[in-house]
Amino acid sequence: MKKWIALSVAVGLVVMCTASFATTELRILTVWGGERKTHLDRVFKEYQGTHPGIKISHEICAGTGAGTYQEVLQVAIGSGTAPDIFFEWGGELAGFFIDARTVEPMERYWEKYNWDEMILPWAKQLITRNGKVWGCPHALQGMSFWYRVDLWNKLGLSEPQSYEEVETLCEKTKAAGIYPLSLAGKYGWMTMRLLDYLIEVRCGPELHDKLVSLETNWDRPEVVKAYQTFKKWVDQWIVPGFLPLSPDDARMPMYGGKALMVFEGNWMETVFKADGQDVHNFDFFIHPTDHKPLRVAGFPEQFMISASSKHKDEAAELINWLVQPELMNREYGKAFASTATIGVAPDKEELPSSYKWRKALEYVGIWKLTDQALKSELLHTFFELQDKIVLGEITPEQAVKRMQKAVIEWKNKEE
Repeated sequence: MKKWIALSVAVGLVVMCTASFATTELRILTVWGGERKTHLDRVFKEYQGTHPGIKISHEICAGTGAGTYQEVLQVAIGSGTAPDIFFEWGGELAGFFIDARTVEPMERYWEKYNWDEMILPWAKQLITRNGKVWGCPHALQGMSFWYRVDLWNKLGLSEPQSYEEVETLCEKTKAAGIYPLSLAGKYGWMTMRLLDYLIEVRCGPELHDKLVSLETNWDRPEVVKAYQTFKKWVDQWIVPGFLPLSPDDARMPMYGGKALMVFEGNWMETVFKADGQDVHNFDFFIHPTDHKPLRVAGFPEQFMISASSKHKDEAAELINWLVQPELMNREYGKAFASTATIGVAPDKEELPSSYKWRKALEYVGIWKLTDQALKSELLHTFFELQDKIVLGEITPEQAVKRMQKAVIEWKNKEE
């Protein structure tokens, strides 16, 4: 009898201890692999150390951009295995999940954690849809031309002040036996960046915005001119054979001295550092567009919470911890390549170009990337047409007609 009582007490203690130390697992899905993941996992471990009831499982889908990542996320949500927190961009990429009601509205957390006092206002605007806020921005990104400083100086180049001067720069570089630009065509979005820029140049901000919001006709002279200019870049100034290359491969010709530039974002300085490059040998210029306001391609990156998560409050608390100024300042260039947190900037000596980018994002305007502005069906057509122009299978005139035809068909289907 005494043994039975003792055993019962022991079992009871085990149950009580188990209950006391029960853990909540937060699953988070991001796009960050390699050294970035290592740093972020270290940050998550730190959080777990101060929150003993929380276990963080960090899953990744790295290196593919929006194409594969969106599919992986859709499958996870559709199969009932959605992460509690997931990385997402803005625009229609996030809009797909918002419209499907698979994302939790975040207004109550913005109020609880006073994020309006912490997050840059236009970052919040970029993730607002249908009058509601659906995430918390952790980064703001802008893109333009990055170049190798030693090659730039050797060629005697200076920062272009007009689009015509951009072309002059390219001609001078090519004449010296160096390709002006290296791209990668796999997944479509890196090629899209250049085409987006040329649409901004040839169409101007107002028309550019109306095109991607489907408020005007794609079959028009300005868009034909943009596609013609794109074809000129492909034929004369881009390293050949780029369509099948993965985005990470685009840097290799520049590292090898065969190309002067890549069209990349403000996060690139940390990439150069991770690749073992001298960050002081790379710089960027804000590309001229010959229009006012001067704009660059830009987008937010945010953390969102799945509507199906059983741990929404715990997820929001983790997100709040991640976007705090103290952590962002410490981890800028390590766990985070950019930030949307007010008052945070990279070290001016360690990451000089990132510091310049941070300042630039305070005065330049932003246009929404085509892959965040167009519906997925139309984006597929956009990517297909840009690739066909690269391959010489269609003319710019044919491309704009096919794009407009796709827009009309999509609108008719939606009615």
